[in-house]
Amino acid sequence: MPAIADPDKIDVIAEDADGNALLSIMHTGAWSKDGSERGRLKRKLTTYLRYALEGRMVTTYPSLEGRPVVIALMYEEEPPQEMLEYWRRRAQGAARDGVTLIAKPLDDTVWRA
Repeated sequence: MPAIADPDKIDVIAEDADGNALLSIMHTGAWSKDGSERGRLKRKLTTYLRYALEGRMVTTYPSLEGRPVVIALMYEEEPPQEMLEYWRRRAQGAARDGVTLIAKPLDDTVWRA
């Protein structure tokens, strides 16, 4: 799985229990103390927003057409506060485009299908 280390790739695409198009950014392990993931996360979020808003997601997955889009930052260990604040700020802008950003812990339920 690409994760934040590969900001140009989409990690996971699914339909969630509410019927939303769910695009997940996965981060496993500890976050660096120097915040080095922030730049890659910014780039990865841009990749995800373009994928969803410019039509590539629907081209690849036609069944997701017209579905609300949710981009989830999924993590094993809670991100540093500054990373969460960045995510919250970006969520406000993404909402104007009809995209919901969430952040939540990665657990076993993610992998059940």
